[in-house]
Amino acid sequence: TKDMQQGQNTLCFQCKWKVCDRTPTVSRPTNNDIREILGLSDMMSYRSKRSLLVPPMFVPENQRAPFPRLIGKVISSDMKEDHIFRLIGRGADQDPKGVFSINRLTGEVAVSRALDREAIAYYHLQVSTTDLSGRLVEGPVDLDVSVIDQNDNRPVFKEPRYSGEVLEGSPTGTTVMTMTAYDADDPNTDNAVLRYIIVRQLPDKPSPNMFYIDPERGDIVTVIAPHQLDRETLPTTQYELEIVAKDMAGSEVGLTGTATATITITDRNDHAPEFTHSLFQASVNEGSTGVVVNLTVDDRDDPATGAWRAIYSIINGDPNQNFEIQTNLDNNEGMLSVVKVRNVFFIVPDIAVHSSVQAGKVIVIETFNEMQNMYFFPLPCPTLFFLTLPYVSLGSPPASGTGTLKITLEDENDNAPYVFPSVARVCEDAKDMNVVVIGGRDKDIHPNTDPFKIELGKQPGLEKTWKISRINDTHSQIMLLHSLKKANYNLPLVLTDSGIPPISNNTELKVQVCTCRKNRMDCSRASSIQTNLLLLLGLVLLSILCKYPFIPPSTSCVCV
Repeated sequence: TKDMQQGQNTLCFQCKWKVCDRTPTVSRPTNNDIREILGLSDMMSYRSKRSLLVPPMFVPENQRAPFPRLIGKVISSDMKEDHIFRLIGRGADQDPKGVFSINRLTGEVAVSRALDREAIAYYHLQVSTTDLSGRLVEGPVDLDVSVIDQNDNRPVFKEPRYSGEVLEGSPTGTTVMTMTAYDADDPNTDNAVLRYIIVRQLPDKPSPNMFYIDPERGDIVTVIAPHQLDRETLPTTQYELEIVAKDMAGSEVGLTGTATATITITDRNDHAPEFTHSLFQASVNEGSTGVVVNLTVDDRDDPATGAWRAIYSIINGDPNQNFEIQTNLDNNEGMLSVVKVRNVFFIVPDIAVHSSVQAGKVIVIETFNEMQNMYFFPLPCPTLFFLTLPYVSLGSPPASGTGTLKITLEDENDNAPYVFPSVARVCEDAKDMNVVVIGGRDKDIHPNTDPFKIELGKQPGLEKTWKISRINDTHSQIMLLHSLKKANYNLPLVLTDSGIPPISNNTELKVQVCTCRKNRMDCSRASSIQTNLLLLLGLVLLSILCKYPFIPPSTSCVCV
């Protein structure tokens, strides 16, 4: 009161914390004044019908001794000498018991030990006053105790190692995977606000910053250019990233957690198989069946995927389908087999026949007969024959010897090329827009066959949906430029051979766009007779040999 009388700007209860008059009137504070000073004038939940005032209380977690520590005070304006305070609820007389206590006479509330917010973040108690006999005088009134969070929990990743995949050649910015960490601290504080960073990449070639992680979301995306993300040229197909999550919004004082992200560069079918040799040779006894030669190819794609698995086909040289070729699933080799023998035999006693047969571009089959004094001339098949013939001169005395007759069948470009396969299937939501690899076939022989020219038909607008890329002399890749709805499409194609003059064939490729779910494809709704010129030639030759015992020098045959 002395200070209030001497000072001009003295605070007092009567003027409700405002500047008083120079000569203020001092009076005893009322219950309403006390509530307003404590900021409780509008908190009806913290007052009873009478005058028991119970403010909310706050306790930092992880406090150190000494205990007990005072955390607040309950006020009763009508407290009598024979009245006492009583505290009940979880943390007082209920488990965990004895955490909080109240001074029976003064109403001071204390905590008896260190608290853990992550275990219990909130305590709901009740305060009342009773007389000495235990009869309730005031209350009960709710007492809420909140535990204040401290940054005592590190970010934790759900798994120590994460795995993700990205297709080679993917555009920059492609999302690979998402890293997620959790922090047990209060999510309403910076104690649980996380930021992500990449601290190391192994290996660090061709760039130490091939990937980037979004600091807030944890999304890992590609940074490297698509042409550098090439599985076949990268030093490895797997990269390991060390990811750190830091709380306190990434500040220097934040706690950290670590995990490893393994990213696999997956293969796409961007390499065509190549034969390891330009020519494969084998010998087979006449009439034999089974595998006669194994073809080997080199494919730089991933051996664990279908992009590496080779599919072989005989595109020329086997009109009677005497051979078949299958893929060896263990080593990807092509196993060429003789499956049936359909030789037409031209029998010439005492004449040795050696035929060289070229099947397709890479196979040479040599056929030998094991019978004595009987030689078999397989027809139709060869285009080049060497006959060893006995002859006798007309001189005196006569002289005998042998000569070699070379017979070559000339081919005319009289067969139009055709496409194989004629049907292709593709998923309507496929990300890989490669539809099928098609090849050209021709019943003629070289040079009236490949290289083939495969083009889109002349119908307008095809180039907006389809694209053809040449792979080699015989095959091309059909690609879509955008997705198509489920339906059957007939793609017009023009196939031209290399004969003189060339022959073109206007044909169609049936493309079925199907619905694909869980590796299942739903595509619902959506022989010729050839005159054997070689046989005729053989019959003519037989009649000549039977009629003439020798070949005079003046004939058109070439004897050496």
